[in-house]
Amino acid sequence: MSTRSEGVFEIFRPAIDFRISVLLCAALALACGGRPVAPVSVKSSAPVNPPVATVETEAPEAEVALDSRAAPEPEVPIDSAIVTELLRLAENERRTGDIEAEYGYLAEVIELDSSHSRAHARLAEITGPAPAIPFATPDALVSRALRHPYDPKALVAAAGGLVARGETDRAIAFLERAVWLADLDPAASLSAIRQLYALSDEWREHRIVPVHLYVDELIRMQPDWRFQMRNLWLSASAMLDSALETRFVPIAILPFEIGDAPNDLDSIHEAFLAEARPSAEGLYAVMTGRRVPDDDAVYKKGVAEFIGRSLAVRIAPGAVRSRVLAHEILHLYGAIHVLEGVDTLMNPTGDALALDAPNIRIVRALRGREFGSGGIEQNVIPYIDLGVTIAAYRAALSVNLSLRETEIDEAMRSSESSSDQVAYRVHKATYLDAHLADAAWLVASLMLEDGQRVEAIRLFDLASQLYGRLTPRGRESADRARALRESMGAASPPAIE
Repeated sequence: MSTRSEGVFEIFRPAIDFRISVLLCAALALACGGRPVAPVSVKSSAPVNPPVATVETEAPEAEVALDSRAAPEPEVPIDSAIVTELLRLAENERRTGDIEAEYGYLAEVIELDSSHSRAHARLAEITGPAPAIPFATPDALVSRALRHPYDPKALVAAAGGLVARGETDRAIAFLERAVWLADLDPAASLSAIRQLYALSDEWREHRIVPVHLYVDELIRMQPDWRFQMRNLWLSASAMLDSALETRFVPIAILPFEIGDAPNDLDSIHEAFLAEARPSAEGLYAVMTGRRVPDDDAVYKKGVAEFIGRSLAVRIAPGAVRSRVLAHEILHLYGAIHVLEGVDTLMNPTGDALALDAPNIRIVRALRGREFGSGGIEQNVIPYIDLGVTIAAYRAALSVNLSLRETEIDEAMRSSESSSDQVAYRVHKATYLDAHLADAAWLVASLMLEDGQRVEAIRLFDLASQLYGRLTPRGRESADRARALRESMGAASPPAIE
């Protein structure tokens, strides 16, 4: 501070005072048991990066007929010029009525780009549903599925024939494709999942989360929108596989009309929840094609209920991969934001596809949560280890606090930055978003369940301060803390003089 004048110091006084609120996170870390982790040393010339674990971006394998499993991106980039030419040739054959030739060109597209929604949509249109063939032999069932590769029931029936012949690997490929097409026949998909659990060691390690998708009118303008949604969620499952080992399966893909609603994602999400009224088991998501407007206002690209069961995401036309979708899914598993500049999927402004180690620890602790009606009492607490989860948040918030302190100290000591630059760095380091308050609330609830009532009171008080005392959630948190104090006071024995 000796390098700065008193006048410049006063510019930062409000931000420094606000730092007190940031340091309340230390109380959260301490209340969760044990000491905070050691501060992370961060050089100002390098990005702020806690340990990360890679979360690979993956897509369906390139076999149109029989395999929709997630596979790594190809090392050689897809030649878009070749794909474009194949699509042109397919369209020419379609106009001349040569369906067989058109099918061949489209199959080549899928071999090059297995998540090409437009090619999948046209192939599904060409092949159609499979006819019923009672008393069919295994060979006939397999042949029927190959001719109608977008019929889940036919795929499951063929898999049964393959299992009977001892061709387990081929059967798994048929069953996985049936799961990818679950919205067409949820019953067949459920049968496929049960068989996959019996046949595949890899599938036995994974949880299945059913997804109810509501898609707005802008996305539905594209003829391949259903395949876009299937590929999008398959990709998200693959992207998060190393952290969650969970397959998100769209079992319903339904229309949702946004109409003249404001282009604000919070408003769209609230309108969706009011209309959808989530009741059945599973995750609920609204997908909108509304773009972020070109003005100075701040518009969200995605929102999610922290430890809830619903989210809303903006999806670009034709996109079959979305970092934002993966980010919002992780909030449903308790992941929290990190500071700007940290290379992780939980940086809301970045583009990294790696997940920081503290958030990996959180989501793995909460991986077993359910997605039913009710709150954390029904969907979270019965399915997690309280001690492990509390410790995961303690570690994550301690790292968060250490990074904030380091960034503030370096900003204030910098002799090369302008006053505006320093003020901006301090503001970013002291900004507290709602997810930190949500984390305080969640850990308080977990500690209350664990019998740690005094610690829970402290955390509900902290959550109230982080939400803001005058906000609805802030008042609710303060009321919880007050009610706990009163109940503890009533339970205390009278003092003996």
